[in-house]
Amino acid sequence: MAAHSLEDLRRVIRRIETRRPKRPAAPPIEGVLGGELVDTGEGQLLVVRREFPLAYRHGRQPLGAALEAPLDLLSAVARAETPVEDARRLLFLDAETTGLAGGTGTYAFLVGAAWLEDDRLVLVQHFMRDFDDEPALLAALLETRFIMARRRWPTTLPHLDLLRPARRVWTSCFADCRLATLEREVIGVVREDDIPGALIPALYFDFLRSRRSAPLGRVLAHNRDDILTLVGLLGWFGGALTAREELTAAELSGLGRLWEPVDVERALGCYRGALAAGLAGAPAHAVRLHLARWEKR
Repeated sequence: MAAHSLEDLRRVIRRIETRRPKRPAAPPIEGVLGGELVDTGEGQLLVVRREFPLAYRHGRQPLGAALEAPLDLLSAVARAETPVEDARRLLFLDAETTGLAGGTGTYAFLVGAAWLEDDRLVLVQHFMRDFDDEPALLAALLETRFIMARRRWPTTLPHLDLLRPARRVWTSCFADCRLATLEREVIGVVREDDIPGALIPALYFDFLRSRRSAPLGRVLAHNRDDILTLVGLLGWFGGALTAREELTAAELSGLGRLWEPVDVERALGCYRGALAAGLAGAPAHAVRLHLARWEKR
């Protein structure tokens, strides 16, 4: 009886499987997200390339303003180990990863890079369609993955981190100095239908299971906007370090904090400008203390 029942069950399962419609093949990812599959010599990657004229505005900031940034001054106030000399040799880089823990379990599956070229900004995104594509993406991954692959990490490349000067300028202005906050409050960009960064790894893992690539369009847009914001911030700093006319009292105070370890006279000028612009309350008291300390010397 048991054997007969088991065979009946198998027949039922076979009937169900034959009735189940086959899942249609996923459309080619390059047709959904744009771009093309490129053979790097170590495997294929989806590469999406876009170009923006330098007059293009990301929020209030024209991209071309980054070319006017005094990189020697910015390198000094940002405490860059190696001065950055030419804006056209800068690479604006942002990566989306499978997690923030780092180490051997973290993969960068989308690496976006942009640079200034002639009269435009070129932005190229490299997408890893599966973990097997990692060798084609190693040049843009974290140091831990360079070590695992026994490849030399290019430590001698100049690196300009805008987070340090951003914190000094805006730490008393906003609740935090995350890129999204600076983008909204400083650059003037309000993203529509943006995906929170915390949800991005889950979308990638869903793609690996289902091969449905359409939802990843929001991930590429998120990465692209992050890079444009980096370019915009560089342009903002360039203007702020050379001309103070359009800055708020709080921003002048922040620039004073930024300049103080590097150039005291510039810092004092910013502090005085902040008070003249109407800085009040505790921030004004702190600025007066800074002025008094330096004027006693």
